[in-house]
Parts: sequence; structure tokens; C-alpha cells
Amino acid sequence: MNIFKKRPLCLILCVGLCGFYIFSLGVLSLRIISVIIALLPHILSVFFNFDRYKTFFLRGTTVVLLLSFLLSFLYFDKSFKKYEIYTKPVEIVGVVEEIKRSGSYSNRLLIDVESINGEKQYNCHVYAYTTKKESSGVVMDGTRISFTATLGGFSKESMSYNISNGINAYANDIDDIKVIEHNVGGIKSSIKRIREYVSRYTILISDSDTGALLSALLLGERDYLPDKLRLDFKRIGISHILALSGMHLAILSFGIGKFLSFCKVKKKPRTLIISVFILLYMAFTGFSVSVCRAGIMLIVSSLLFLLGRTKDSLTSLSVAVVIICIVTPYAIFDISLWLSALATFGIIAFGEVNLNKEKPISIGKKIIHYIYLSCMTSVFAISATLLVSTFSFGGLSILAPIATLIFSILAEVIMYLGCVMVLIGWIIPVGALISPLTKLLYYIAGLMSSFEYSYVSTNFEFVKIAVIVYTLLFFSFIILNLKNTKLCLKILLVCFAAVTILPTFATIRQDCKETVAYYGSYKSDIMLVRSKSEVCIIDSSQYSTNTAYNVLDILEGAKVSTLDKYYLTHYSWSIDDELSVLLYNIAVDKIYIPSPRNDEEETILKIIRQKSRKSSTEIVVYEQDEAVDVGKYTIKLLYSAPNNETSVNSFAVSKGDTTYTYISSGILQGDRIEQFEKYMALSDYIILGDHGQKYKKEIYLNERWDDLDAIVLHSENVFLNQDKLTYYTEKGCKIYSHPEEIIYFN
Repeated sequence: MNIFKKRPLCLILCVGLCGFYIFSLGVLSLRIISVIIALLPHILSVFFNFDRYKTFFLRGTTVVLLLSFLLSFLYFDKSFKKYEIYTKPVEIVGVVEEIKRSGSYSNRLLIDVESINGEKQYNCHVYAYTTKKESSGVVMDGTRISFTATLGGFSKESMSYNISNGINAYANDIDDIKVIEHNVGGIKSSIKRIREYVSRYTILISDSDTGALLSALLLGERDYLPDKLRLDFKRIGISHILALSGMHLAILSFGIGKFLSFCKVKKKPRTLIISVFILLYMAFTGFSVSVCRAGIMLIVSSLLFLLGRTKDSLTSLSVAVVIICIVTPYAIFDISLWLSALATFGIIAFGEVNLNKEKPISIGKKIIHYIYLSCMTSVFAISATLLVSTFSFGGLSILAPIATLIFSILAEVIMYLGCVMVLIGWIIPVGALISPLTKLLYYIAGLMSSFEYSYVSTNFEFVKIAVIVYTLLFFSFIILNLKNTKLCLKILLVCFAAVTILPTFATIRQDCKETVAYYGSYKSDIMLVRSKSEVCIIDSSQYSTNTAYNVLDILEGAKVSTLDKYYLTHYSWSIDDELSVLLYNIAVDKIYIPSPRNDEEETILKIIRQKSRKSSTEIVVYEQDEAVDVGKYTIKLLYSAPNNETSVNSFAVSKGDTTYTYISSGILQGDRIEQFEKYMALSDYIILGDHGQKYKKEIYLNERWDDLDAIVLHSENVFLNQDKLTYYTEKGCKIYSHPEEIIYFN
């Protein structure tokens, strides 16, 4: 088909974008290889006798690649400085762009940095974590502030995400905020406040569910959406419908175009009006990357039309992405940009495949043809983004094509009615028409998401290889000149079905395995138990949002797409922060928590119940001596101190004669040491965790237990001397000292 035929500019720009991305990774070996590859087209044009057109194209490719390398170097190496250069506290001056709740007692401020230690050229944003008392009522959006802090770096998992938003450091626990000037945010802050006002207005004149959905579809404000709906949309592969993107802009632009056409406005004035609307809408929605991509693309197409040139969607797409990367170079790491651009690329590609097909005449055939076109458009969009989504999210929705067909129609109708409601809803109760459609949307999303294998793991090596092969076949089909297009398309569809079915069977097969695994890191002690298609996470950590992300990493590594049981061993005021992250990202069937023993724990339990109701997760309160079954395994809490006393705890996981015992090191320093030495003597696997870090006494294990299969020393306070170490290793007992990876015991 060769989609780049007669589109040399588009091809060169795509090559330049790839070069810019690779060079921006900062890997020296990749940079050297990239420069060599960039020079090859020019070398070929010198040594081979190509015609004038090919020579110009080859040399233009070299120039574009070298320019992209230079832009990357100037921005990421020279301007976008890294936090590592500041090892001591620094004075930061900047403007607060956004305030978000970070935890029970803290807020997260997004700071647009003006200077660090007086250096005006520093070009970045930082997160500043502060107490609610410190920031409440004093710091608002647009406030110019100064503070002293030590900048820290993000983890590897979140580094690319933060850089993609122009954020490359965070300042933790600041407490000396000085206000330089109030509300200097100008137009940007004013627009944000107007957007928030419109969101509240839509909720006021309709109902909470309808208003929340319209706020997301029309304004990009997703904070009002229920966590359950977000998770349902993720599981059925249509999260893009809730995230403001080019689809929403295209729907609104199409609607305005039809209205202007109905009003007899001529084509060129109509195009100009739509372009102005696109610019205003981009500004009103905060210039999100996906909206900017679609907006610039539509504006470029409109300009080509106004200048009397033929519209070329693919060239407009590549120009739009290039402009975004020139204005905000860090956007090259934004997964949403890649997904948005690639999905649009796939849609355009299918449009060209279907360009010369005859349209049916009868109504029945038209309906079938529409369903076929919608499903095929979805297949091409998914195919174009499959590689990125597989390696970025580790999961795949098998219901995405049919869900996209259903929900894109519903979303379009709701958006048009929502626009009418915002304009005249205070006079005519238009919300009454939207409410049934909203309830239908919520119901269908929940029904499809409840299917256990609606979302399956792609974190299998053979699945990743299959996805890579399929992606190569897909883009080969689009780029190469193939003779029998129909046959190739059929083969491609068969391969798509195979790639979709493969992870489903792999996930089902994985669920049949028996697994006990442990992961320990700073302030984290987490166990995974899988048996008879049930998966349980036992969390004995100092709860936090970081722990929640650790849990999600473990589940992804274990190829788990649905968590059946989440077992908590104790209470903490940070449980709600952890659950906010966890329940937003994965479906949890039941949460188990010990019976409360004081007023604080009663209050925490109420908070957990309230949060779980929003996600349809069942809360099960168990007594301290009550066993919980996970397939063939049994979990029993051995000890857990009340929340206002201490944080030490212990539990055991058993299956037949095999017992896995977790003990936080603080217990072995108290009066219960003899009791827990008996538990250890009856165990096959002992895990000595670091939960309860206020206990700093050094403990040496002096007993000799002959039947131990493994000892995990996660605590920094528990040791084996050389004599005991030799004794256990000679007995075949494995010793894990502060393991950095997940330990699979079977």
C-alpha cells in the first residue's frame, strides 16, 4: 500500500522524530549508532548515482536527523538540567501551577521554577510536598513563592512519566514557604478556575454521575469521576474516551461544522471559524498534549484548504507532532502523545485501505457496513499502538474493539447533549435526557469489566515477541507496496486475533499455578499467594502510595490482572492513600482487615469502607485468630499491635505441612520473643521484615532449626553470624540477605 508514497515530507519528519527520541534517551552507544545511521543516507547519495529527487531526499533525511540530534542535545543536555547537580539545600523561586492532595496530611504543589539559587536559566517544574497546614489558605494557583529544599530524583519507573510532563525533581517536606506575590498566574490560572466552575455547574444542573462524565468528556476534568468507572474503562480498553483527546476535539469540531453548514455559512468562513474554535478550546483545556496534537493537525489541514492545497491528514499529523516537540521537547517521552499519534496513524491508514470501496445502498447493509468500518478502525488503531501499550502497561483488553464501537457512539451523543445542557440547561432540563444515557454507559462498562478476563496480562516473553512480530507485519502492510492487498489484510486480521487470544490463554494458564512470593524494600513487606485461580496480596508495610505502586509492580510481574483478596495486617492513617492508588489501577474483589481495637482504628475503618464503596470492593473484617483461605493456602494473623501503640506484626501462610512465617524484627526485641521463636521452629520459611523501624537493637539468631528451607533477612537489625550461616547453608537452607527482587519460594 505504501502510505508514504508521494509524502516525502511526512516520511522525513517521522524519521526525525524517531531520531530525536533515541538521542534524547541519553545512552552514549545509541547516540553513536544514531549519528552513523544519520550519515548513511548522505554517504549513499555521494557514492551512488541516484536521480535528483532521491539525492535530495537522502540528503534531506541526513539534515533532519542531525537537526533533531542537535535539538535534543541543546534541550536535554544543556537546558533541562538534572536534579543530581544539587546535592545541598537550594533556594527555589517559582509559581504554583497546581495543588493536589498527596496524602492524609500533605499536599503536592507543582512549581514552575523561575530560578534555583538565582540561576534564571533553569528550565523545569518540580513537585513540592508540604503539609496541608503549611499550604492551606496561603498558597493558591498562580502564587509566586520561594522555599529552601533539597531536590530529589524520582524512581526509574516514574522518571519517564515525570520528564514527559517537564518535571525532573521533587522537594520533600518543605516547611518554610514564603509568598512573594499572590495570584500572578494570569490567564492560565483564570482559565483553570473557569473550567472548574463549569465542571461544578454541570454537576449542579444534572446529577453527580452525568456532571462528572461531562466534565471529563468536554473539559478534561477527571477528578470528579468515580474510581470504579475509570477502572472499568481501563479494563475494557477505552480509557482514551475519558482522557480528553483528538477524538473529543474532532466530535466538537464536526458538530460546529454541521451547525454552521445548517446556518448557510460558506465553506471557507466555516473553516476559519472552526480553526478559531480549536485554538480557544486548546487554551481552555490547558493545552493537553493529545488535544494539541489533534488541534494543530486540524489547523494545518484547514490552512492547506484555505490556501487551496489538498488536505493531507498524515502530513498534518507529522507536522503537528513535530511542532509539539519543538515547543515542549519533553513531550517526546509522553506515552499519551505516542498513543494518540499512533492511533491516528492507524485510523488514517485504514481510511486509505478502504478509500475506493463501494458504499452499500440498502439500510441493512449500511448498518453492517458501519459496524465493519468501526471495528476495523478500532483494530487498526489498536494495532498501531499495541507495541507501546504492551511494553508500557503490561496488559491488553480483549474487548477493546467492540467496546470502542459501543462507547464512542454513546460518548458522542452525550457530548452533543452536554453542550446543549451547558448552554440552556438552566432553562430547559436537558440533563433529564442525558441521565439515562449516562446510567446506561456506567452499567455497560461495569458489566463488560466484570468479565474476569476482559483485561489480560501481556507480561509474557513469548507474548511480547508475538507483539513485536505482529507490529512489524502491520507496519510492513502499511508501508510496503503489496500486490494482493485483500489477502494480506485477511492474514493481518488472523494475526491480530491470534495476538489477542494468546495472552488470554497465557493468563488463564498462569492462574492455575501455585505461587508464594515475597518482596521487601524500604518500608515495604509484601507477599503474594496464588492458588486455584485465586490471587491474594498480604501487605505488612508502612502503607503509602509508594507501597501501592510496589504492589502493582509485583502483580504485573506475576501476570495478575485481577486481585481477588487484599489482606491487611494492621491499621494506619495512610491506608486510604494506598488504596486510592491501588483501587484506581486494578480490580480488587475483597479487602481483609483486622477487627478494630480502638477509636482510631474505627475511624480508619470508616474511611476504608467509604473508599471501597466507590469501587464496589467488599470489606471483610476478620478477628485476629481467624484464618483466611486462598485456594489451598491458609493465612493467619499471629500478632498485630493497635494503631496507637506500635507497628510490629506477624502472620503465617500455610499449606499442608509447609508454613511461611513473616515476623517484623521489633517483635523479637520484646516480651514475645520466646513465643515467636516457637513459631519460627515450626516454620519452613522465615521472613524477618523491617516493619517497625523504630526498633534499632541488633539481633543475632542463635537457635538452630533443622527443617528450614529458607531464611529472608530483610531487616537491617537481624543477623546470622558466620557459624550459623555455615550451619544453615550446609543443611541446604537458602539465605536471602536484603534481596532487591521478588523471591519466588515455589
